[in-house]
Amino acid sequence: MDFVRPLSEGRAFDTGYPGYHAQILWFNEGATMIASYIQEGGCGPDLHYHHCDQVYFLTEGHMNVRLGEDTHSIGPNTLVFIPAGLPHCNWNDGPGTELHFEMLAPTPVVGAPVAIPVSSAAEIPPDRRAALEGFVLTVDPGSLLEAKPGFRIQLLIDQDNGSANAALMYAEVDPGGGGPGTHVHEFDQYYLVLEGTLTVEVALHIHHVEAPALAVLPAGVPHRQYNDGTRTEKHLSILVPPPAPDQPWDRGVEFSTTGEDLFGITTGSLGR
Repeated sequence: MDFVRPLSEGRAFDTGYPGYHAQILWFNEGATMIASYIQEGGCGPDLHYHHCDQVYFLTEGHMNVRLGEDTHSIGPNTLVFIPAGLPHCNWNDGPGTELHFEMLAPTPVVGAPVAIPVSSAAEIPPDRRAALEGFVLTVDPGSLLEAKPGFRIQLLIDQDNGSANAALMYAEVDPGGGGPGTHVHEFDQYYLVLEGTLTVEVALHIHHVEAPALAVLPAGVPHRQYNDGTRTEKHLSILVPPPAPDQPWDRGVEFSTTGEDLFGITTGSLGR
């Protein structure tokens, strides 16, 4: 599989909504991840809701987003949390094209409706209405916590303030800084690289993940990440599902080859 998914408008498709092109970056049962490009004057679907949580993270341009009865005008490095059952819609008044990262967690059941249109919250069945408040949160560089020397974070979403389906944090990594040594998770992890280059070792391979791109790290895959560049790297770290309170986030491992390489049998090798 491709562990690195570059964001590129050239890989996006026309959604049918005015000025809105989308690039599917990743999906499995835990989450669907999309890069959304909305031109000035464009928009997503009219007021609607989902049966799953949704997150936007705006990286370029400006967005107007309605959450319930409240409308917000937001700029880059801003997260929008949309809990399941909250009516919402978004549009771009400009200037210019906006780019935002989207996540649906968990992924809607195949064949089930994804965006259910409504004209007001009153149309949503009572058992499908949002049990949580939606919110908008902008990254605050002045309030970052130093998790390790040269590695600063801001918690954005976890089970305490929002979703039981995903946790997100913003991170800045100085040159020479990095996360823990080689480790595994019991959950899927993703890095959305926003600025700079993040070096990610995945099993036996080294990837230099240049912004903008999504690195995909399925549960159980040995990996580590660091910044061996010359300028600060910035990324979102996304955990799906979020770890339980009594569950370690990282489990350190030793990973190396044994020197025993085996080759499979193919029809060609049998002379067929």
